[in-house]
Amino acid sequence: MVRWDKWWLKVRWTVKLVFLSLLQKVGWRSEVHYVGSSEALPPPLSSDEEIFLLTRLETGDHAVKSVLIERNLRLVVYIARKFENTGVGIEDLVSIGSIGLIKAVNTFDVAKRIKLATYASRCIENEILMHLRRNNRNRVEVSFDEPLNVDWDGNELLLSDVLGTENDVIYKALEDEVDRDLLQAALLKLSPREKKIMELRFGLQGGEEKTQKEVADMLGIS
Repeated sequence: MVRWDKWWLKVRWTVKLVFLSLLQKVGWRSEVHYVGSSEALPPPLSSDEEIFLLTRLETGDHAVKSVLIERNLRLVVYIARKFENTGVGIEDLVSIGSIGLIKAVNTFDVAKRIKLATYASRCIENEILMHLRRNNRNRVEVSFDEPLNVDWDGNELLLSDVLGTENDVIYKALEDEVDRDLLQAALLKLSPREKKIMELRFGLQGGEEKTQKEVADMLGIS
């Protein structure tokens, strides 16, 4: 029964993808209007469905990519809701997160044996964090340059004069957090050995930074 189910799944999805590819070739594009509407998000793929589609992802089939993106929109909404207290509307957050999902599907490497949801989650979150960082930087720059008052000599008193620091210090913490997230996402693309080299060389995971020679000696690299 299991073999029959998998065979039928393969046939069913093959037909669906062929049909979707034909529609795309004649200029048809599906429109998604889930956020802010009464439409329900499409259900996530089953494990067998995802495995089948991922085996065809490397062919560059746009129909496969479309299905993987649409069926993972629930993940985008889930992650976007974690940032609702940032002052950015949920629809905007979902739109930004969707860009991260598209990037994830376009760059996903099946050979790395990482779950698509794990990789996509990092891409979605990083896309939102980078957007928030850009917005935060713009707000900081405006507030820093805006005059607070005028001194006795008629000179404008700026916020930067009061704080006595550079703009970068204000949002450095957020910038560092985003950089860490980007680094973690990059590490997911490495093999275990490559990841270990990076962790030792740059002191990741709470360790001390090692020189290239120290790393080579520890791992037996000539």
